[in-house]
Amino acid sequence: MKPFAPEMTTAHQVVGLYSFPKSGNTWLRALIAALVGVPNDPGSLQRYLTDTHYGKVMENPWSFNGADWYFYKSHHKQLLTEDEGQPFATDKVIYIYRHPLDVFMSYLNFVSRNVSPKAGRSLPFQFDSVESLTPEQFEELFAIFCEHVTLFPQNRAFGSVFEHIDSFMALKRSGLDVHVMRYEDLIEDFRLTARKMCLFLGFRGVNLKKVFEDADERTARNGKFFWKRQKDNYLNYLSSEQVNQFYTRHAVKMRELGY
Repeated sequence: MKPFAPEMTTAHQVVGLYSFPKSGNTWLRALIAALVGVPNDPGSLQRYLTDTHYGKVMENPWSFNGADWYFYKSHHKQLLTEDEGQPFATDKVIYIYRHPLDVFMSYLNFVSRNVSPKAGRSLPFQFDSVESLTPEQFEELFAIFCEHVTLFPQNRAFGSVFEHIDSFMALKRSGLDVHVMRYEDLIEDFRLTARKMCLFLGFRGVNLKKVFEDADERTARNGKFFWKRQKDNYLNYLSSEQVNQFYTRHAVKMRELGY
């Protein structure tokens, strides 16, 4: 049964799911799909919770309780205002962020051949997996991330982790309907964190245990794209010297984000 949603004052609601890459957006997307009852198959996920890098936003509404809902996912650091030349407005934004060093580790896996044979072609070198990196290679990639807080400083659409977070914090301060959540809070206290998200969307009476189980099934770890859904995974790979180097360089921003 679909959760209750309050009576809408408009014919549709547009909800953007934003994050820097590898910060938990896929899990967030699965949670929203479970909340509103989107069928558990890859085609439906893309159809009704559109990844804007592969599809159009205002194409396939998910209808319930008398309203059409358009959910979309984006990694852009600026709020999208048009889709293939067609203007649209976002009513609500859910923004998720994650510890930058866990972003680094998850990104390393994503740009390895473990995920795709063509991955990582714009890096200094390609590699088979995180575990296959030599200490020298790992240090070279870490140095890029430590300096730029992204592995791809040439990608200005996404920016750095800190630029990305700052952009959506500024949108929230400006009065836009933005709900900000941390990946780690979902892991440490799923019920409380998910309940706040439900209230933001206007959902009541949600079976959060079922939502968690449904989303967990959709994002089951497979050692490839769904690599290691855990907090503080960076401690298994980075030396204490590397961790201290990052914290020293970015102390102010890390404190601001609660890390």
